Amino acid sequence: MLLRLAIVVLAVAAAYGAMALWRKPSHKLGRLDLPDLGVDGPAIVQFSTPFCAPCKAAKPHLIDAAGRADVSYAQIDLEQRPDVGERYGIRSVPTIVVADRSGQVLGKWTKLPANGEIRKAAELARGANA
Repeated sequence: MLLRLAIVVLAVAAAYGAMALWRKPSHKLGRLDLPDLGVDGPAIVQFSTPFCAPCKAAKPHLIDAAGRADVSYAQIDLEQRPDVGERYGIRSVPTIVVADRSGQVLGKWTKLPANGEIRKAAELARGANA
């Protein structure tokens, strides 16, 4: 009986492993096309939707962090630009990304991080391609 259970468990695990190999790999968020997003230079980019309460709550903090780090701030509405969410594999909002001038992602969060963490990443982004 125990042997049969072990065989079933191994068969199920193998099936799930095979399914993972068949899935189309999701795009890794390693680089943003900043001009396509309407962003110039190093930036804090917030992917959001109009009805997302955490997105609305995070916005003033992100604008403040961008101002203090002297980088751009952009908010991308995924309801207006669903192609962007699909291209970058955005699955939850808010998704907050800090990118340098070339679009290289230096930080990504799916909620507002601890105080100062965004600003430090933004300062790094500003200095990355100076």
